[in-house]
Amino acid sequence: MSVARKRKKHTKRRIIICLLVTGLILFVEFRLIPVSDAAAENEAKALAAEFISLSIDEAFAETGATAELLERVTFDEKNNVTSVFTDPVMSNRIKNSVMLKLQEKLSCVREHRIDVPLGTVIGGEILSGTGPSIPIFIALTGSASGDFESSFEQGGMNQTVHRLSLRVTADIRILMPFGSVSTRADTSVLIGETVIVGRVPEGMLLHSE
Repeated sequence: MSVARKRKKHTKRRIIICLLVTGLILFVEFRLIPVSDAAAENEAKALAAEFISLSIDEAFAETGATAELLERVTFDEKNNVTSVFTDPVMSNRIKNSVMLKLQEKLSCVREHRIDVPLGTVIGGEILSGTGPSIPIFIALTGSASGDFESSFEQGGMNQTVHRLSLRVTADIRILMPFGSVSTRADTSVLIGETVIVGRVPEGMLLHSE
């Protein structure tokens, strides 16, 4: 084989390799990254919701707190609601405990695997969810805040449902092989529910349509 033919063959091979590399880069940039980002966000939100419920259960079990101890509803002699008292010391202790536990659980996610189907990456309704999976490994970090929410909602005849919930918001940063993405998970967990027979001041009521 002549030197010129060898050079031509070598040049052709280099062009093919460059085209393949360019195609792979474009595929990763415009298809794999957006799809994996969306999958990672959904997974992070699901994990955060699970961790929030677990953290609340653990905090209440450790402190022995209950909805009745956290928030007390007072009545007059006719069994009408007069006020709601929240124990600030206990509620702050519970909130701080939940936030610490949640952050610890998030930071423990280091090599969490997400399988993204190749058909979903390629696109199209027919291919979505099909084909071999591309494994994506993520790590989580984040901060959290939360507060108790108390509400009264009209129930049956002369009945009111009192609910105490803890709403927790987690701001999560997802670390991935191609970079990072941020998301937010907002979850409200019911702590306790009581049916009250008697009148509740109008300003306390939530009216459902």
